[in-house]
Formats: sequence, structure tokens, C-alpha cells
Amino acid sequence: MAQQIHFIGIGGISLSALAIMLKKQGYKITGSDICQNKETKMLQKNGIEVFIGHSQQNVKGANLVVFSSAIKPDNPEIIFAKNNHIKLISRAELLGVVASSHKKVIAISGTHGKTTTTAMISSILLKANKNPTIHIGANLPIINGNVRVGSKEYFVTEACEYCNSFLTLKSYYAVILNVQKDHMDYFSNLSNLQKSFKNFAKNTNKQGFLIVNNDDKFCRALKTQSQKISFAINSSAHVCAKNLKQNSRQQYSFNLFVLGRNLGRIKLAALGRHNVYNALASITIALLEGVSFCKIKQSLKHFKTCDRRFEKIKNCKAKIIHDYAHHPTEIIASIQTAKQITNKKLIVAFEPHTYSRTQYLWKEFCRCFNGADELVLCPIYAAREKPIEGITSSKLASKIKNTGLITHSVESLTECYDILKQFNKKGNTILILGAGTINTVAEMFKTKTKAKGN
Repeated sequence: MAQQIHFIGIGGISLSALAIMLKKQGYKITGSDICQNKETKMLQKNGIEVFIGHSQQNVKGANLVVFSSAIKPDNPEIIFAKNNHIKLISRAELLGVVASSHKKVIAISGTHGKTTTTAMISSILLKANKNPTIHIGANLPIINGNVRVGSKEYFVTEACEYCNSFLTLKSYYAVILNVQKDHMDYFSNLSNLQKSFKNFAKNTNKQGFLIVNNDDKFCRALKTQSQKISFAINSSAHVCAKNLKQNSRQQYSFNLFVLGRNLGRIKLAALGRHNVYNALASITIALLEGVSFCKIKQSLKHFKTCDRRFEKIKNCKAKIIHDYAHHPTEIIASIQTAKQITNKKLIVAFEPHTYSRTQYLWKEFCRCFNGADELVLCPIYAAREKPIEGITSSKLASKIKNTGLITHSVESLTECYDILKQFNKKGNTILILGAGTINTVAEMFKTKTKAKGN
């Protein structure tokens, strides 16, 4: 690999992690992004030069240029690299190269639950002193960031299907949690999406394991040349959760059955029934790697999830929860979990993520907020996209209002906060949902509460 590597879009959660990994391996790293964020500040603290704004000058001296999927072909740094015959590779290609230097790649894929499952298996392996290298799409408290450089034995990573990114990975453990309609701006239809997951499964090392959710019809039917291990709650499987119970905080416990044998009871710190599936996938890998039931049990009991994954904002009068949910299925799971811990009203704020997702899943978005008492809809977060005519939050709000749900359409995140703060009262729950910039609203509650000294 080249000695000096430049990252375009280095402030992204994945690229920033890869930049740190290669910095620790002795490469000179530079990068650029359109604005400063937590990741760019962290990179600068680690001695990496980060340019704010894109310019041809930023690339000078680099032997290799890495770009994220958000970077367009007309980016001046891309153009400079092409004109000067500097090798260009995508984030996904680099991830594949970095992962391949490890003996066992543990790749977590699926429409929902990738980050939490990656965090769970990472935490278990750390508890078992396995010294994994970790690449995760959020800040994980146990490693105080989104990256950990460990040994060359294990490489734990999220495996995202968008643009077929995960096909660069050659997994020893390939996990597929679930497959649902998403990223239709790239895949166009469900058949193309499913084909991508089939190819991901085929990439599994023949001596390795494909680990799938047997309660998911598509996953259950998958074929592979490697060994296939299944987990489930409702179906028969190699690894099963039975006798599920929940406490008042929506924490689940269950008996763990492996090949029909009851190993004992597991209690999860993570809230919600959906996290039982994430735990089962993590447990399956841990058991295959010889981690004791006791260590698995203790790790999951004390597990601290990532930022923006049903994260509680402390010291507020209401229960204020910030969650990354941006797909209708995820929103339903978050609302169901929040409803169980709400004494009075459940107020949901949501920032739709990309115009294309909002368009393709329009009917699902119109129905997924059932259970909330009031809904605040923020402007659509564009991410990599241009607006689509007729697809707006205000139009979506009008459709949802027709279902009888009290719905507010706002023009800014500040206006969203101004509405939500009126519900910051004991007994209420405020659920802040989205994968874009709605974390700003959560931060407003944190900073303003701290300022008041509540």
C-alpha cells in the first residue's frame, strides 16, 4: 500500500476509523471533509491533518486517494487524483484490503441491527481477552470511539449492503440479521437487494460460517458452501431463545438453547425484543470461538450500547431517548419499546433520511408511527441526494394526520426542539429518531439541561 494516503470524506464514521487504523500502522494520513465534526476533531487529536473544504491542494503528496460513497465524480480532489495518475479506491475497497490482513473476519450485515450486533460481539470478545480489531459505525463506550486496533486474529466490522459495499469482504463469520426493502435508490427492487445478500453469503470462507436469522424467510432459504448456523426466537434453529420475559424497563431475558440443550438464562442490558436477535447472533459467534457461557452472560448483562442506539439523555424531567432508527421497521421497534416505559405521553420526533427512502417506503412511513401520541416531522435529510419533486416532510405529515395522529411539520431542528421542550415533563417520553442531523436536537436537551443545572 502507498506511504501517504489521502481520505476524501474523512469525517465519515467508517473512513475515520480506517484512517486511524492505517495511521497506527505507520502510514502518513491526510484527509478532507466539508465541515468539522466529532470524528475530524478526534482525527486531529491523533495527529492526522484534516482539511475543511475540498481542494486540489489537499491531495498533493499522496500516493493513494480513498473516497466515500458520498463523494461525487466532479469533486476537485477526485479530478486532481485522476489527472495526476494517483490511484483511487473506494472506502469499501479499502475496508476489504484492511480486513484481509486478519485471520478471521467477522462481518455483520442486515437491514437492521448491524451496529448493535457488532458492538455486542466486540464486547464479548474483549471480555474474553480475544483482543479483536474493531471497525464500527458509531462510538462504542467500551473502546471509547469507533475503532480499536487489536491483534491480527479477529477483525470485527459492520458490513453495509449499500452500493454492494460488503462484497469486498471475505468473511470467516458472515452474519445476516434480516433482509428488508431499503436503499432502493441503488438496488431499484427487492430482487436486486436479495441478490446482493446472496453474493455476500457466497463470499464466506469455505472453512467459515454463515450465521443467519431463521425467523427471516429470506435468510432461512439461503444456500452456502460454508457451514450454515441458524438462530431464532420463533422457529427451530441451532441457537434459540426461549421463555422470553421482560422487566419494567423493557430488558429481556431468555433461556439459551444450543442444539436443543438449555445452557442457562441470559439477561440483556439492551432494551427491546429486537435486541434478542442481535444477542443471539453475537452469542453464536462467541460459542464457536470457545467463549464460556459465563463470560457471554456477564458481557451481555453489562453491555453498554453505542451512541444514538436507544440512548437516554440524562437529567431531564421526561424520559428522553435518542435512537438511530430511520427505516419504518426500526421506528416501529423503537416506539414499541418506548411505549412500555412511558407513563403519560409518548412524543416522537423524526427526521426522514434521504428523499429516495422516503419515496420508496412512503406507505410504510405513513403507518409506522402508530403508538405515538404526537409526532414532530423535521425536513428530510438529503445526505448524498438531490430533492425529489413531491417528496417532502410536510406532505408526509399531511398523510399521517389523516390517520388521526397529531402531527407537526417543522422547518428546522430548532423549531423541533421548541415543540419538544414543552413536553419535557415527568411521566412523558420523548423519542428522537433519525440517522441524519437530528442528533442536534438531542444535544440541545443535553446542553440546555446542563446549563440550567437540572
